[in-house]
Amino acid sequence: MSILGAIIRTRIGNVADVAQQLQGCAGVDLALNPGDGRLVIVLEDCEVDGLVKTAAEQLAAIALWPDVLNTSLVYEYSGPDSPAPAGAEGVDFKAWRRSLAEIAGQPAGPT
Repeated sequence: MSILGAIIRTRIGNVADVAQQLQGCAGVDLALNPGDGRLVIVLEDCEVDGLVKTAAEQLAAIALWPDVLNTSLVYEYSGPDSPAPAGAEGVDFKAWRRSLAEIAGQPAGPT
């Protein structure tokens, strides 16, 4: 089980669109929208169409959205004390430490 707290930064003109996109994401809860370009979200592991999506994978995918300027991880909890979603056996819950592109399944940039 993994729970992340993050701040998403976008341009003020894009806040409503990004907030709407976030609300449509499984495992993502829009906690606060002060209207100044910051969005506070809580992410947790979830199952989508029978596939496990970790909170880190979700955050990595959000970071690559065109209207997102940056993401800041402010809280992370990964622990075995609660059951992981079905099919999560062998999932590396600390995988967010890798490249965002790698986690999101996109090719990494030039090396």
